[in-house]
Amino acid sequence: MRTIIVAAVALTVAACSQPADDKSQTTAPAASEPAVAAPAAPPPAADASRWLGRWNGPEGLFLDIKAGEQPGTVALTLKDNLDTQADYVGRLDGDVIRFERRGASESIRFGTGMETGFKYLQDRTDCVIVIAGQEGYCRPA
Repeated sequence: MRTIIVAAVALTVAACSQPADDKSQTTAPAASEPAVAAPAAPPPAADASRWLGRWNGPEGLFLDIKAGEQPGTVALTLKDNLDTQADYVGRLDGDVIRFERRGASESIRFGTGMETGFKYLQDRTDCVIVIAGQEGYCRPA
Protein backbone atom coordinates (compact mmCIF):
# COMPACT_ATOMS: atom_id res chain seq x y z
CA MET A 1 0.00 0.00 0.00
CA ARG A 2 2.85 2.33 0.85
CA THR A 3 4.38 1.73 -2.55
CA ILE A 4 1.13 2.75 -4.25
CA ILE A 5 0.93 6.01 -2.26
CA VAL A 6 4.58 6.88 -3.02
CA ALA A 7 4.02 6.15 -6.72
CA ALA A 8 0.85 8.28 -6.78
CA VAL A 9 2.65 11.22 -5.16
CA ALA A 10 5.57 10.89 -7.58
CA LEU A 11 3.22 10.86 -10.58
CA THR A 12 1.34 13.90 -9.27
CA VAL A 13 4.55 15.87 -8.76
CA ALA A 14 5.83 14.88 -12.20
CA ALA A 15 2.54 15.84 -13.86
CA CYS A 16 2.54 19.28 -12.20
CA SER A 17 6.11 20.08 -13.17
CA GLN A 18 5.81 19.25 -16.89
CA PRO A 19 4.36 21.78 -19.37
CA ALA A 20 1.20 20.81 -21.19
CA ASP A 21 1.72 19.50 -24.73
CA ASP A 22 -1.53 21.01 -25.99
CA LYS A 23 -0.52 24.20 -27.90
CA SER A 24 -4.16 25.31 -28.23
CA GLN A 25 -4.38 26.04 -24.53
CA THR A 26 -3.83 29.60 -23.49
CA THR A 27 -2.45 30.45 -20.13
CA ALA A 28 -4.43 33.14 -18.38
CA PRO A 29 -3.77 34.40 -14.89
CA ALA A 30 -6.11 33.01 -12.30
CA ALA A 31 -8.82 35.34 -11.12
CA SER A 32 -7.10 35.67 -7.77
CA GLU A 33 -3.77 36.72 -9.31
CA PRO A 34 -3.36 40.50 -9.71
CA ALA A 35 -2.81 41.63 -13.28
CA VAL A 36 0.58 43.21 -13.81
CA ALA A 37 0.46 46.25 -16.09
CA ALA A 38 3.21 46.67 -18.65
CA PRO A 39 5.68 49.38 -17.66
CA ALA A 40 4.71 52.77 -18.97
CA ALA A 41 6.70 54.04 -21.91
CA PRO A 42 9.08 56.83 -20.98
CA PRO A 43 7.78 60.29 -21.85
CA PRO A 44 9.07 61.65 -25.15
CA ALA A 45 12.13 63.84 -24.87
CA ALA A 46 11.21 67.48 -24.64
CA ASP A 47 11.72 69.38 -27.87
CA ALA A 48 14.52 71.89 -27.39
CA SER A 49 14.37 73.30 -30.93
CA ARG A 50 11.98 76.14 -30.07
CA TRP A 51 14.38 77.38 -27.38
CA LEU A 52 17.64 77.23 -29.34
CA GLY A 53 19.46 80.35 -30.46
CA ARG A 54 20.38 83.81 -29.25
CA TRP A 55 18.00 85.88 -27.15
CA ASN A 56 19.04 89.55 -26.64
CA GLY A 57 18.47 91.90 -23.75
CA PRO A 58 19.34 95.57 -23.38
CA GLU A 59 22.90 96.92 -23.24
CA GLY A 60 24.57 93.79 -24.65
CA LEU A 61 22.95 91.32 -22.25
CA PHE A 62 22.01 87.98 -23.80
CA LEU A 63 20.98 84.38 -23.32
CA ASP A 64 22.37 81.82 -25.77
CA ILE A 65 20.71 78.37 -25.75
CA LYS A 66 22.28 75.34 -27.46
CA ALA A 67 21.43 71.64 -27.47
CA GLY A 68 22.77 69.89 -24.39
CA GLU A 69 25.03 66.88 -24.23
CA GLN A 70 22.35 64.75 -22.56
CA PRO A 71 18.78 64.21 -23.81
CA GLY A 72 16.40 66.70 -22.23
CA THR A 73 19.11 69.25 -21.47
CA VAL A 74 20.32 72.50 -22.99
CA ALA A 75 23.57 74.45 -22.65
CA LEU A 76 22.99 78.02 -21.48
CA THR A 77 25.41 80.92 -21.85
CA LEU A 78 24.02 83.84 -19.92
CA LYS A 79 25.29 87.39 -19.72
CA ASP A 80 22.81 88.66 -17.13
CA ASN A 81 24.72 91.76 -16.07
CA LEU A 82 27.40 94.00 -17.52
CA ASP A 83 30.21 92.37 -15.53
CA THR A 84 29.70 88.62 -15.82
CA GLN A 85 28.95 85.89 -18.31
CA ALA A 86 28.49 82.28 -17.21
CA ASP A 87 27.58 78.85 -18.58
CA TYR A 88 24.86 76.65 -17.08
CA VAL A 89 23.16 73.34 -17.84
CA GLY A 90 19.41 73.67 -18.21
CA ARG A 91 16.84 70.88 -17.91
CA LEU A 92 13.78 70.94 -20.15
CA ASP A 93 10.69 70.59 -17.98
CA GLY A 94 7.48 70.99 -19.95
CA ASP A 95 7.13 74.65 -20.91
CA VAL A 96 10.15 75.83 -18.92
CA ILE A 97 13.89 75.35 -18.67
CA ARG A 98 15.16 74.86 -15.11
CA PHE A 99 18.73 75.66 -14.05
CA GLU A 100 20.82 76.59 -11.00
CA ARG A 101 22.43 80.04 -10.89
CA ARG A 102 24.56 81.23 -8.00
CA GLY A 103 22.95 78.67 -5.69
CA ALA A 104 19.36 79.54 -6.60
CA SER A 105 16.88 77.53 -8.65
CA GLU A 106 15.78 79.51 -11.70
CA SER A 107 13.47 78.86 -14.62
CA ILE A 108 13.07 80.30 -18.10
CA ARG A 109 9.67 80.53 -19.77
CA PHE A 110 8.28 82.07 -22.94
CA GLY A 111 6.75 85.53 -22.65
CA THR A 112 6.41 88.97 -24.17
CA GLY A 113 8.61 92.04 -24.27
CA MET A 114 6.35 93.73 -21.73
CA GLU A 115 7.04 90.92 -19.25
CA THR A 116 10.82 91.46 -19.47
CA GLY A 117 10.55 94.76 -17.66
CA PHE A 118 12.70 96.56 -20.24
CA LYS A 119 11.29 99.47 -22.22
CA TYR A 120 13.76 98.56 -24.99
CA LEU A 121 11.95 95.23 -25.49
CA GLN A 122 8.32 96.15 -24.73
CA ASP A 123 7.10 95.87 -28.35
CA ARG A 124 8.56 92.38 -28.90
CA THR A 125 6.49 89.22 -28.74
CA ASP A 126 9.04 86.39 -29.10
CA CYS A 127 10.78 86.52 -25.73
CA VAL A 128 11.87 84.43 -22.76
CA ILE A 129 11.48 85.50 -19.15
CA VAL A 130 13.75 84.55 -16.27
CA ILE A 131 12.44 86.98 -13.65
CA ALA A 132 9.25 88.80 -14.69
CA GLY A 133 9.76 92.56 -14.69
CA GLN A 134 13.51 92.25 -14.12
CA GLU A 135 15.17 89.81 -16.50
CA GLY A 136 14.15 88.75 -19.97
CA TYR A 137 15.50 88.38 -23.48
CA CYS A 138 13.92 88.51 -26.95
CA ARG A 139 14.78 87.16 -30.37
CA PRO A 140 16.69 89.66 -32.53
CA ALA A 141 14.38 91.76 -34.68
